[in-house]
Amino acid sequence: MIMELTRLVRDELSGVVAKSFVEQIARFHRIQASTMFHEAAEYVKNELLKIGLKDATIEQFPADGKTKYWTYTSPIGWTVKSAELHLVEPEEKLIVRYEDVPQCLHTYSKATPPEDVTAELIDVGAGTKPKDYEGKDVKDKFVLATGRAKLVHEQAVYKHGAAGVITDTITYEMPNVRESLDIPDAHAYQSIWPTAEELDKVTFGFSLSKRQGNQLRALLKKGKTVKLKAKVDAQLFPGNEDVVTATIQGKQKPNEEIFLIAHLCHPKPSANDNASGSSLLLEIARTIMALINSGKIPPSTRTIRFFWVPETLGTVAYLSHHEDTFNCFIAGINLDMVGQNQELCKSTLNLDRTPDSLPSYLNDYVFSLIEQSIKEFDMVTGFGSSSTFRYNTTAFSGGSDHAEFTNSTIGVPCVMLLQWPDLFYHTSMDTIDKVSEDSLKRIGWITTVAALKLANATAETAFLLAHQTASKGVTRIEDTGREAAEELLKKKEDPKLKDKPDELAKELAKTALRYRNKIEHVMWREQEATRSVKRLGESREVNAFIKKLCEDIASQGQQKITRVEEVLDFVAKTSAIAVPTRLEETEAEAELRKRVPKRLFKGTLSFDILKNVLGEKEYEWYQEIYEKDHQFGTKAEEFINFMDGKRSAYDIVKAVSAEYGETDPEHMLKFLRDLEKTKLLTFE
Repeated sequence: MIMELTRLVRDELSGVVAKSFVEQIARFHRIQASTMFHEAAEYVKNELLKIGLKDATIEQFPADGKTKYWTYTSPIGWTVKSAELHLVEPEEKLIVRYEDVPQCLHTYSKATPPEDVTAELIDVGAGTKPKDYEGKDVKDKFVLATGRAKLVHEQAVYKHGAAGVITDTITYEMPNVRESLDIPDAHAYQSIWPTAEELDKVTFGFSLSKRQGNQLRALLKKGKTVKLKAKVDAQLFPGNEDVVTATIQGKQKPNEEIFLIAHLCHPKPSANDNASGSSLLLEIARTIMALINSGKIPPSTRTIRFFWVPETLGTVAYLSHHEDTFNCFIAGINLDMVGQNQELCKSTLNLDRTPDSLPSYLNDYVFSLIEQSIKEFDMVTGFGSSSTFRYNTTAFSGGSDHAEFTNSTIGVPCVMLLQWPDLFYHTSMDTIDKVSEDSLKRIGWITTVAALKLANATAETAFLLAHQTASKGVTRIEDTGREAAEELLKKKEDPKLKDKPDELAKELAKTALRYRNKIEHVMWREQEATRSVKRLGESREVNAFIKKLCEDIASQGQQKITRVEEVLDFVAKTSAIAVPTRLEETEAEAELRKRVPKRLFKGTLSFDILKNVLGEKEYEWYQEIYEKDHQFGTKAEEFINFMDGKRSAYDIVKAVSAEYGETDPEHMLKFLRDLEKTKLLTFE
């Protein structure tokens, strides 16, 4: 049956049809809470009705810039008709027009007076901090900045009275992979994201290409006065967040749901991000309905639900209004940026796993289907597979809608399929020619097979997945043990520690302790992931088998901890040093041991709430930490996930360090105290 299902899905699901949906969705300027997003949502709903999902509906949630959904504030409604920016001095020419490049206009820009706004241009560097404006008079002028639009507007417009903002830098630059110089004519997706309190201050902004920005800077560097003329026809108003949802009802267990989700938002065209994921959901729905209607497969046991959402904010709004449904969700897959032509976009398919705070069988199962897709879609030669399709699996990174489900207050396993990096991400060059029919078909196959298999899972399925998860878990423990041995041996050869026996001894002790903690953490995670299959089906035999598998995992973990001690002993003896058996605890570590935090809010954390409570000056600490530790935001979210009122903050730091690498206890202690200030946690 499983082999037959894989063939049936492969034969029915069409990358060509999926790409045709991409072309249609990419026609809409899909900004959250905008009239244009609503048009896209209506298109999706109508296509679902044609496919045969008769309960397809659009749920609406107020988006007025002040309504709260857990810790998030809703965006504001927006519509735009036209916008253009001209250079008027030292020469006259059109720079850019919204009708030609929709991403040239900062989203949530407000209209200019009918006669336009003409003003001088001032270069403010990044433009995101007060120091960027020292000695510069920007009142009633345009500022040219390289920073993120929201932060620049807050400084230049709200605080210094600038007339408007001009930016020219792509977001998320990655050295040697994705830089402005690689795509000098791309306009970045930039947004103001105003709240209701800021509406009176909002003006407008334009996102130029790096080439255009450099031309303006060159004029300024020559000492010339540069004047621009802007005209914008747009409106901000109380609107709605639209969430499209539909189901293919299960027969035996209709109240249990497997869900597939994709965010529908982002500027026109945003073909891969995320017209590709949204379109592939439509094609998956069409495929399943076609197979059922033709009698090739029976209706599934469980319900399969589909979501098209405004990213993060729409998902949070939906979940906050449907708290009684959390127990219905069994598992989910988030499709975000899945259509990339890998060679053009420099992309690799990544499986973003569930966080360690929510261990799950789902990670290994979906990854096994990615591996199986190579056999399904690529020829085998005498030298092995001919496949050039790249794929990988990564630790949970968040940043998309799966994070809202895996959050500890909801606790539903959901993985993300994402092609990353993408050279054209969040730019005007994310166009239909970058979308691959092969990628859509391949990832559509993976997702559809997973959804149908889980929707029909039984105790036998749970048995097989438990075996798969435990086997992979044992391998991961072995890998961690090998990594520990290699790190300990490296310390002996570290030139920085040569002829410094005391420092070497201390570093060896730290490394050994770190890996003991990591192996213990991985052992716990793999046991919990193996037990997680019980949500799919239980029996006396399955439970007994899971118990035996968990014992095997524990045994393997203990062996590797013992091996760490043996390697440590070997390095110490061959280096003629005595390794301390106890390390001195820092003040931060001692304080964290005393604290047992318990969260008092639902969903992921909007860091805006910290900024509002702490104030701009104190919040600058977080911006500085992000620059030093790019994973700090992910670590902070996982720190929150582990706050269950049972673990000490010290134990949570150990868990987060095991998952993401060394985490500074002082950073987490500061974060903990700030959460206390915002009344988002208490201590047991």
